[in-house]
Amino acid sequence: MDFVFWGFVLLTLVGVWYIVGLFIRRTRIRARLAQLRGNTLPIFNDTGSISAFIRDYRAGLTSRYFDLSSNISSGDSRPGLDSEEVQRIMDEQHVSFDKARLIRQQQLMSKNQIDPKTGMPLDPKAVTFN
Repeated sequence: MDFVFWGFVLLTLVGVWYIVGLFIRRTRIRARLAQLRGNTLPIFNDTGSISAFIRDYRAGLTSRYFDLSSNISSGDSRPGLDSEEVQRIMDEQHVSFDKARLIRQQQLMSKNQIDPKTGMPLDPKAVTFN
């Protein structure tokens, strides 16, 4: 009977060790499962939540000139794009993603008193050197 008891204890320890190992390696396991499904981009960032860049990429907020795949593959943890504002501009003005980004940047420049055409400050006290 001793043999059965110690066998059960050993199996329990091995099971606990295996589950703890899976928990520790969960980020790598998720990335590998995504690759096996044919999706080469990782789904989750290091914290286990979906990355803002992945959300923006899936929403179509990427282009040939502004490619988010390098941000995603490097595990970039920044907050991502101002996707709501860019998406709003795209919907209201019926423009492409790149044009919406340009419009948004020009609006931000105007708001900060910078000429959106030249990039020069509109403040009369500003001194520039050519």
